[in-house]
Amino acid sequence: MAKKKAKASTKKKKKKSSVRRRTWDPFEVAEKLAPTVATMLGLDSLGLSEDQTVELLRDLLVMMMGDRVTKPKPEVLVNAIKRNESKAFAIIASKLLEIIPEGQLTPEQAEFAMAYIGPFAIRFAPRLYREAKRLGLDLGPLQAAWEEAWRLAGEEGPVGNCPRCGFRAVAPDWTCMVCSKTLNDKEIRMATDFETKFEEFLENAECKELKELLDKGSVFVGHSSINLSRQSKWDIEVYLNKEEKAKAKEAFKRKCTKDVSSILKKL
Repeated sequence: MAKKKAKASTKKKKKKSSVRRRTWDPFEVAEKLAPTVATMLGLDSLGLSEDQTVELLRDLLVMMMGDRVTKPKPEVLVNAIKRNESKAFAIIASKLLEIIPEGQLTPEQAEFAMAYIGPFAIRFAPRLYREAKRLGLDLGPLQAAWEEAWRLAGEEGPVGNCPRCGFRAVAPDWTCMVCSKTLNDKEIRMATDFETKFEEFLENAECKELKELLDKGSVFVGHSSINLSRQSKWDIEVYLNKEEKAKAKEAFKRKCTKDVSSILKKL
């Protein structure tokens, strides 16, 4: 029995000693392969220098290598990137914006960033908006990326559409998160479709809610409705103007004074 245990122990030691370890630096390999990988992915059209290309791809390539023991070939890394294209290219687009200072993006670089920025659009949309305006580029791809980024974040996001840039990016302080425009009373009502939502609120509100509305004088506008209290961090508070207060009083009179009269008659 002792001999068998000794043999088993020897076999285990042999197995442990046979485990291969990586003997190369992944960062060095990534820097060496970056220009080739960039060409294979068509990224040489971005017009970057070799040093910029290395900076653009180095961290992503190291991530793609994982804990592999053998040095990867460029084809292996390219295939790995293509299998995860949306995420990988979003990382590349965000890295591009870190490498190139604002105001120095070429049209090709800006178009690439807007097309692939994906989930990072919330962070980079203000910068890309300014770049697109400077270069005279179509904002459509960036607007689509902005909407997709909020969906991926699991949030509805801002309520109103900005009248200047067209993005659904009006924050609760009435300022656009993309172009920084501060909306006025008229613009905030247009941006949030206030009139339609307010009419629906008056139609469906109970007497208690109408009384609270008249006492308070303001409402919170959400994506699909108006409420007397904040339902989401994105809701926008709007104070009623004279015309809206008059409509609220009329709705209260129409709905609630009849109830009061009927109660008085019964007494």
